Amino acid sequence: MNKEFSRALATAFMALVVVAALWAPQVMAQNNGEAMVTGIEIEGNVHVDTSLIRSAITRTQVDTILTEDNVLQDLHAIYDLGYFYDASAKFDPTPGGVKVVFVVDENPIVRDIRFIGAVKAPVAEFKRQMNTQPGQVLNVNTLMEDIRRLPDWVLLEYGIALRPVDLRADDDGYIEVDIAETVIADIRLEGNEKTRDFVILRELTVEPGDILDMNEINRSLRRILMLGFFDEINRSFEDGDSPDEQIMTIHLTERKTGSATGGIGYGTNDGWMIFGEIAEDNFFGRGQRINLSVEFSTKRKTYELGFFEPYIDASGTSLGVNVYHRISTVGEDEDERRTTGGDVTVGRPLAEFTRGRLTLKAQNNRYTGVEFEDYNTRTIGAGITTNTTDHPFFPTEGFKNIVSLEVGTSLFGGDAVFSKMELEHSRYFEVRDGGFVFAVRGLGGRVLTGELRESELYRAGGDPRMRGYSRNDQDLVGDKMLVMNAEFRFPIIDRVQGVVFTDWGNAWRPDESISFGELKNSYGLGVRLDTPLGLLRLDYGWGLDAETETRQGQFNFGFGQTF
Repeated sequence: MNKEFSRALATAFMALVVVAALWAPQVMAQNNGEAMVTGIEIEGNVHVDTSLIRSAITRTQVDTILTEDNVLQDLHAIYDLGYFYDASAKFDPTPGGVKVVFVVDENPIVRDIRFIGAVKAPVAEFKRQMNTQPGQVLNVNTLMEDIRRLPDWVLLEYGIALRPVDLRADDDGYIEVDIAETVIADIRLEGNEKTRDFVILRELTVEPGDILDMNEINRSLRRILMLGFFDEINRSFEDGDSPDEQIMTIHLTERKTGSATGGIGYGTNDGWMIFGEIAEDNFFGRGQRINLSVEFSTKRKTYELGFFEPYIDASGTSLGVNVYHRISTVGEDEDERRTTGGDVTVGRPLAEFTRGRLTLKAQNNRYTGVEFEDYNTRTIGAGITTNTTDHPFFPTEGFKNIVSLEVGTSLFGGDAVFSKMELEHSRYFEVRDGGFVFAVRGLGGRVLTGELRESELYRAGGDPRMRGYSRNDQDLVGDKMLVMNAEFRFPIIDRVQGVVFTDWGNAWRPDESISFGELKNSYGLGVRLDTPLGLLRLDYGWGLDAETETRQGQFNFGFGQTF
C-alpha cells in the first residue's frame, strides 16, 4: 500500500522539479546568470491557508539571489505539507529582478473513507478517531499516519491482527483502504504428554481458518488453565504460507493430576481422625475425574466413590455420578445414622463463565436409637454457577457465584417433602503482586417450604465453613444458616502458601430468626501445599466453646482451597 502511494507522490514531485528547472535558467540567463527575488506570491490554494504555505518557503527570500536549488527545496517543503498533489513555480520578470510565484494544486476534500476486506476488525470505531475526517482537505501525511496506526490500534484495543495492503484515493475525495486480516493457519500443541489433544482443543474458541483474535485466544488459554491439568500455558506464533497466515503453538507444562493421600488428625470435639483419598482428575488423559475416599473418626465414617465426565456431547454437557455410605453420630443422645445414597448431576454451559446443572439425589437414612426415625430422601436440585476467576487453585481476581435450589419430593418413595435455597458469593483481590490475595466469601441458606429432616439440616460448623468448630456442634445446626469468611493468602516459598483467616456464622432452628448479633466467630492460621499429589489444605482454628466460654483449637484437613 505505502509503496504504491509513495510512487505516485514521487512522480508528482519529479513533475514539479521539471517545471522549476524549465523556468529558472531562462530568467537567470536574461540577468547574466543572476536575478534578485523581488517578490513571492502563492497561487492555486482555495482551502489551505496561505500563511501555512508561506511558512514552508524558507530558502527563497525577497532581496536574495534566485537559485534553482532554493526553489526546488521550497517546492519540496510545500509538497511535504501533505495538502497538495502538485506544486510548481513560475517566474515573472520585474524591474530589478524576478517575482517567484508558487503554484499549488490542492488535494480533494475528503468525502468518505472506506475499509475493504475488514470482516471482524472494528473499522467503524477506528474511523471515528482518525485524524483524517470527511469535510477536510486530504492531507497525505495525516492519512498515512492514520493507516500506520491502524494495525497497532486494532490489536491493542480489540486483539485482532491485520495489515493494510493497498490505498486508493480519487479526485472526488473517496478513499479506499484494502485490509487483510490475519488468519490462523494451524494450531499445534506441545508439552501435553498425558492429556489427549482433543481434551485441550475442545476448550478452544478458535480453530484454523478463523481470524487471529488475541482476545479469543486468551479466553481459550484461560479455559485450558481452568481445567486444572497444567501449571503453565503459553502461546507462540510463526509465519504461515502467506503474509496473512500465522501458525499458533500452545506450549503446555502438565501438573500431576493423580493423588493418593492420607493422614491422621485430632480435633478437640471430633477426636482422632484418619482419612485417605485416591483421585485422578485427568483419568487416562481424557479429562475425566474419578475419586475414592474414606474417612474414619470418633463420630464419623465415610466411604465415597465418584466419577465425572465433562463432555458427553460436543456442546460441553457434563455428567457426574456419586455413590456413598456414611456413618455418623448425631443428636444429643449420639444416635448412629447410616446413610446410603447417590446422586447424578447433568451440567451444561449457559454462557462463557456460567454453567447450569440439574441433580437427582436419592439416599436412605437409618438410625440406631429412639431420637430419630428412619426415612428416605428423594430430591431434585438445580443450580447456576458463575466463575470469572483467573486460576483454578490460586485465584487472584474475579468472583464466583453459586445459586442452588433443592426440592424434596414424595416421588419414588421419598419421605422428606421440602424446598431450600443456598446462595454463595466469593471474591478475590490481589493486594500486592506476587500472590498476596485477600479473599472473602458469603454463604447463606434457608428452608423455603416444608420441614428439613435431620440429615438435610444446615451445618455451619467445621471445615470449610467455620473452622475451629465441629461439624457435629449442635449449636450450629438448623434450617437457616449464614456464614462469612475472610482470608489473607500470601506466599511462603515455592508451592507453599500461608493463610490467615477469620470465620463468622451460625445456624438457626425453625423457631428462631436469623440475627447478625448471634453470629459466632473463629480465627486461625493455615498453609496450602501444592504437592505432586494435589493441593493440600491444613488449617488450625480457634473457636469459642459454648460451655466454658474459652477459645479451643482444632485442626482441619482438606484438599483445595476453602473457597
